[in-house]
Amino acid sequence: MTGRKLPETKINGIPQTGPDTGNYWCTWDTQYRVNGLEAGKDTKNLRNVLNQEFLFGEKGMLTRYFKKVRQDLYVLLDDGWDVGWDVPGDGPVSIFGSLELFREKFPDCTGEPWERLAKMREKVCGLGYRGLGLWICANGVGEKKDAPFSQEEMEAYWRERAIWCRKAGVDYWKVDWGYHCQDIAYRDWMTRIVKTYAPDLKVEHAFCRGPLGGEGMEEASLGRLLACSDYFRTYDLLKEFTYSTTISRIQEAFRAQADRHYGCRSILNGEDAPMLEAALGCSIGVMRHPCWGGTEMDVLEMGLRWNEVERALRWQRIAPPFGLGESVNLASEELLEDWTDWLSGPEADGWLKDIGILSKGGTVRQKAPAILARNMEFPLVEAPSGEKAFLACSRHPETGAVSIGFLPRTCGDRKLYTPRMNVTFSMGAFVKPMGIFGEFAVLTVLLEEPVEGRIYLQDLCREEAVGVTELIMADNGRKLVIDYVALKERGWLDNDQGDVSAPGFMLWQEM
Repeated sequence: MTGRKLPETKINGIPQTGPDTGNYWCTWDTQYRVNGLEAGKDTKNLRNVLNQEFLFGEKGMLTRYFKKVRQDLYVLLDDGWDVGWDVPGDGPVSIFGSLELFREKFPDCTGEPWERLAKMREKVCGLGYRGLGLWICANGVGEKKDAPFSQEEMEAYWRERAIWCRKAGVDYWKVDWGYHCQDIAYRDWMTRIVKTYAPDLKVEHAFCRGPLGGEGMEEASLGRLLACSDYFRTYDLLKEFTYSTTISRIQEAFRAQADRHYGCRSILNGEDAPMLEAALGCSIGVMRHPCWGGTEMDVLEMGLRWNEVERALRWQRIAPPFGLGESVNLASEELLEDWTDWLSGPEADGWLKDIGILSKGGTVRQKAPAILARNMEFPLVEAPSGEKAFLACSRHPETGAVSIGFLPRTCGDRKLYTPRMNVTFSMGAFVKPMGIFGEFAVLTVLLEEPVEGRIYLQDLCREEAVGVTELIMADNGRKLVIDYVALKERGWLDNDQGDVSAPGFMLWQEM
């Protein structure tokens, strides 16, 4: 047939599959937010809601959502999966740690303890998710603070549960809370047991602490904890300070020196700060969920920022998380300070009210390094408005992909906003993909070797790339000049309808 123009082939630079990143969606924040604000919605309700219908029902949290990125996520069952109904507050702690799915909450998961776990994992993976993770209380059932198990009892207890999880195929433990939560020797010992009897099971540890940075542990102790962590979670925080607090805690980890035990890689998990984690090579513990986006329980519209999660997860198919010992890790001496005089509800009326976070002076403040870098030198930063965003960047030690993130601030009433900066850095030759996250003014990349092929741009939550060679290439191919406004005006960085996420896209060269 002559004279008929054939349709152009779509170009998609995002792999359809990726490596095991250790990234997960955690049930906890959604357990909290599907409850209303009325009186009586306490920890009992949070634990009760974690049941079969909540996860797998017609309107379940796993059934209707996450379709673009299920393969990139473990499903992590948080506090409440292994205890009965109406367990209040912090106790009794001695009922936690069984690692047995509560039968009445999950009636489809029958059999011996390991068989029940295996059936749960089968249900999760049957929906397309990567695997199953479990919140693990750092004590055994029946153990009490003034009556701990003997060494022999603990050894037998955790050996049995590691074997259960190996037989069931459980992928991940999030070790948190419990009588031994601050005992580093206990955590190291737990990891040794797991690696002996379930060597493929990944263990996440965390230092349990208050919601702000600067309240950390001394470096030697942190180093010991990092050494026995496949993943180390930077821990809970205030949503206003999602990025500044996480950056502060990552700086602490950068400073800590640690030998690695039991084959652990000490990969940092920055929890729900996806642009930072994508830019810095950290794993992601997703807490938000689209089902509560825009509701009265949605603090700072986190539930309406789902596209940025998809972008980060899909980028990590190309640049997966890597361990602390696999890079040169740098934090700038320059600090930026986030602050606010008021915290957004419902947390401000709940657990934050209980800890009196605003009782000292009426202002919450958080300082953190202006720049974090891994396997890269600090870029040159210019702030036309006089205000700077946080900046994170990395070069992947295996794939060579370069990532850079322009990260939000909180200053007074302006919460999670990103001042637009001009940034310049050098990368030798542009031969590996580059992932760019967040809002900026102009990003300039200086090259020692000129670009010879065509350059493509692709929003990381879309399936089609566009050619941008003529738009961004300058100086005979020795410079890339990426103007955010120019890209935005062309509609290449648009979110799904109703989503308010920050952008995230990749550039690559086709030779």
